[in-house]
Amino acid sequence: MGATDTAGIVAYEPVIGLEVHAHLATDSKMFCGCSTRFGAPPNTQTCPVCLGLPGALPVVNTRGVDLAVMVAIALGSRVSGESVFARKNYFYPDLPKGYQITQHDKPLATGGVLSWSAGGRTCAVRLVRVHLEEDAGKSYHVGFADSDTAAYVDFNRSGVPLVEIVTEPDLSSPADAAEFVRRLRAVLVALGASDGNMEEGSLRCDANVSVRRRGDTTLGDRTEIKNLNSFRLLQHALEYEIARQTRVLAGGGRVLTETRLWDEGASRTEVMRAKEDSDDYRYFPEPDLPPLIISLDRLARLRAALPELPEARRARLSSAYGIRDEDAGALAADPAIAAFFERAARASGDAEAAAQWM
Repeated sequence: MGATDTAGIVAYEPVIGLEVHAHLATDSKMFCGCSTRFGAPPNTQTCPVCLGLPGALPVVNTRGVDLAVMVAIALGSRVSGESVFARKNYFYPDLPKGYQITQHDKPLATGGVLSWSAGGRTCAVRLVRVHLEEDAGKSYHVGFADSDTAAYVDFNRSGVPLVEIVTEPDLSSPADAAEFVRRLRAVLVALGASDGNMEEGSLRCDANVSVRRRGDTTLGDRTEIKNLNSFRLLQHALEYEIARQTRVLAGGGRVLTETRLWDEGASRTEVMRAKEDSDDYRYFPEPDLPPLIISLDRLARLRAALPELPEARRARLSSAYGIRDEDAGALAADPAIAAFFERAARASGDAEAAAQWM
């Protein structure tokens, strides 16, 4: 790489915002009684409601609402006393109704922040919103004898309850973006709100990224990288996309606003489609569901039910057992591991050895 190229790359900085989708740990789907069990034979956990058959009416899963409210409280978001479900209209083979039930202009909660300290610095990522929605089905484009000419769809996942957490564009490095999702996953698991299993698709992330000249305050044209289901893939996809956009701008070109996918085999992002605006989805209030009311009593009950969260557990383990903050953070990320460590530390009388063994 020449000096001119190096100077061009140094002159740009990335701006990253994330949309994280987590399956809520309910036994049944968001608007019907079908099972959410992972790994069932294809298309065996469906009914007229989640398949969108005529005349079928949705009913809200109360447990899903409670879990989403607990997520919002844990993240310091403002829970709305009244939120509204909406229809997001688009056509895709894995969306049987032709629309997704989600929340748009009146979400479950707004604001909030997720912060952490590491390596002598503090990161704080502000949140835009936390809202409820249903998942789509799953399309299969490879793995079958006729995959060169056909695709398959499994609707078992269609209607599984999701909580979506949307951040402000506060992140400026792929490593910090991956760390944010890692910390958020720990919160979700600690709450019992989600199992956080990224391999099974219980936790997925869409990343919005743009680059701009260092020192500028306006945002550049952004791309969205869809369906990243591991911390490593998120970081690698962002590193590639930032480098790609930087090369385009340094060469005098313009970054196209588009949705892209990460091709793991080729280690690059590929164009999926043009980026949609909210108007393209023709949002309107879901006519078959009334507004979602969260009473003050319900909010207080859920707040009181919050378990110890990872950052509080990290501080307690570090203080109570005299172990390194880094070790306490690693142990605190998983409630079961933290509990096992505490039992081992008490039984052995040597917390430091127990921490290192863990």
